[in-house]
Amino acid sequence: MLLSLIDYTKFIDIISLIMVGVIGGVYGIMKFVKSRIKTDNFIEIHTEIHELLTELRVTTKCMRASILQFHNGEYTMDGISMRKFSVTHESTHKGYTSQVSLLKGSLCSMFIPLLVHVVDNKSLIYPLRSLPESYTKGFFEDESVSDYACLPLKNKGANVGFVLLQWNEKFEPQMEEQDILMKHFKAIKESIEIQLSHQKN
Repeated sequence: MLLSLIDYTKFIDIISLIMVGVIGGVYGIMKFVKSRIKTDNFIEIHTEIHELLTELRVTTKCMRASILQFHNGEYTMDGISMRKFSVTHESTHKGYTSQVSLLKGSLCSMFIPLLVHVVDNKSLIYPLRSLPESYTKGFFEDESVSDYACLPLKNKGANVGFVLLQWNEKFEPQMEEQDILMKHFKAIKESIEIQLSHQKN
C-alpha cells in the first residue's frame, strides 16, 4: 500500500541530486587539496633555490649570484623567434643593486660573448678585461663587474638557462682559491638543477 504511494521518478531524481552534490563536494575538496599541494610545492622549491643562491654567493665571495632562464620573445617579420632570457632568482650582496629589472626579457643576440662561455660549460672565472668590446662588456662595466663565471642549467639534456656569478674589483677572487670556488659553484649548480626539475606546470 505504501509502496504504491511512492513516485519512483521523483525518488530517483532526489537520489541523483544528492549523488551529484556529494560528488561535486568531493571533487571540490580534491581540487582544493591538489592546488594547495601545488602552491606549497612552488613555495618550497623556490625558497630552496634562493637559499642555494645565497649560499653560493657567500661561499664564492661574489657580489651577485643569479639564475637566468631562456624563454621565447616576439617574432621578427620573417617569423624567427627572438630568443630572450630573464633573471628569475637572485642573491645580491648588501650595497649592490639588483639586476632583475635590467635583465628582464634581454635579447640573447646582445649577449653572445657571455652565452659562448655558457655553452662552453667550463668551471672558470673570466676577467672582464678579456672580453672583446661589445654590448656585453659595456653592460658589465656599467654594473662595476670585474670578473664573472657562468654554468648552464640543463633539463633533459637541453640548456634552459644558466647561473651567473659576478665579482666586483674590491672582492676579486684570488688565483689560488679559484679551484675551490668553482667546485662549490658546480656542486650548488647541480642542486639548483634538481630543484628546477621538480617544478610542476
